[in-house]
Amino acid sequence: MSQSNRKPPSQSQILPGFPTLGLPELLQCLSALGIPAQMEDLTKPTPGTTQGIYAGLIEALMGAPVESIEAPKKALLGMMEYKEMYGDALQFTMFFRHVRDLANLCGITNFSLADITRPEAARFRTVLSGIMNFAKFRDERAHFQAHLQARLQEQAEKTVSLRQKIDQVENDISEITARNAAERPQSEQAQKRNDGLRAELLELRSQQIKLSGEVEELKKERQGLMDQAAHNAHLNTQIQHQILSTKSRLVQSPDRIKKQITEMTLSLSSEKARLSSFQLKARELSNRLEVITSLELDLKNLIDLQKTIEGQKSKIEESKRAKTSWVSKKESKEMELKNLQSRSDQLQRQIENAQNKLDRQQELTNEIREKHNKRLEDLKAEYKVRTKERGGWQKQRDLLLAEQKELENEMANFIQTHENEINDLLQEYWTMRRQAEDYMNTMTIKLGLQVRA
Repeated sequence: MSQSNRKPPSQSQILPGFPTLGLPELLQCLSALGIPAQMEDLTKPTPGTTQGIYAGLIEALMGAPVESIEAPKKALLGMMEYKEMYGDALQFTMFFRHVRDLANLCGITNFSLADITRPEAARFRTVLSGIMNFAKFRDERAHFQAHLQARLQEQAEKTVSLRQKIDQVENDISEITARNAAERPQSEQAQKRNDGLRAELLELRSQQIKLSGEVEELKKERQGLMDQAAHNAHLNTQIQHQILSTKSRLVQSPDRIKKQITEMTLSLSSEKARLSSFQLKARELSNRLEVITSLELDLKNLIDLQKTIEGQKSKIEESKRAKTSWVSKKESKEMELKNLQSRSDQLQRQIENAQNKLDRQQELTNEIREKHNKRLEDLKAEYKVRTKERGGWQKQRDLLLAEQKELENEMANFIQTHENEINDLLQEYWTMRRQAEDYMNTMTIKLGLQVRA
């Protein structure tokens, strides 16, 4: 018959997609989960013991104790009339909903209300086997799931830290931008002032160069005048000495002496006038040197001011470069954030693909298990048939072995008899051959024939 004409198996004939555990193993698993149970609770289940075991399984595997139903039950009863009528039924319905969700999660899709109110031992054992298989599978895959959750949590924390860093960088950039915007008028004003001071410094520099040349010339002229004044003072001293020496002499010609005195007085007055002019010129040169010195101090101050302005300008350029580097870092962090987000999405897709693959593998495993179970049943039935046939064939084999043994005995006796007969015949043959040879020799001798070899 084709598959389309086959009737679907009944609920009692559907084989579970997981191995059924034995009663001692179920008791061991329940005790490992901290659920008290006896062998009688599994072999002869009652609604009370069954509900107690299911309540312990819900609390151990789903983290939902029976007390957690009270809050939503009170919230639902608050929206109903006649609360006393629906209180117990609502609590039982919510408890059944939790147990059915756990059973569906463990691969038991036909869990019904009768499994709680009218439990059967075989059915209860099947449901507990599915739940325990799921618990074992969850414990086996807990490390992998924890590893994935830890990686996901690490990626999330890294994403949050990167977002915080990006926000901080953006705040720093906004502060720098606001500071630059606030300082832009001052910067432009300082730039204009720098340009004016630079032009003024250039002009003062040219003036300084000119004044330095004039100062050098004046210093040379002053040195010459000082040398000349020293020479004049020396001459004046000599003249004074000569006058004194002349006065001390006795001169016979007073007119000539007077004339010399007059000439010397005139020359002395002219030298004094020249000395006073030299002193006046020296004072003027000293005043000019003081002015040049003050100009040099002002020029030094302007140079220091220029250096300060250039330092501020370098700081502004450095802040601009820092801003550019922050912008580039922000862009790189944004790219890294996008990469991390894409990687997180990829990991999420991988988790989903792994879950889908696990589900498909579970379905395939269930199908293979069903096929194997069905094949096992067929093989068991065939084994029983073959066992019966084997008994008949064993009897025939024993008979044939007995007949074979008899035939082998008869064949051995026959071979022994024939071997004896053959030996007797060979002895008679060799006897007759010797007699024939003797007869031939005798006839040859009597007939006088020559026999050639």
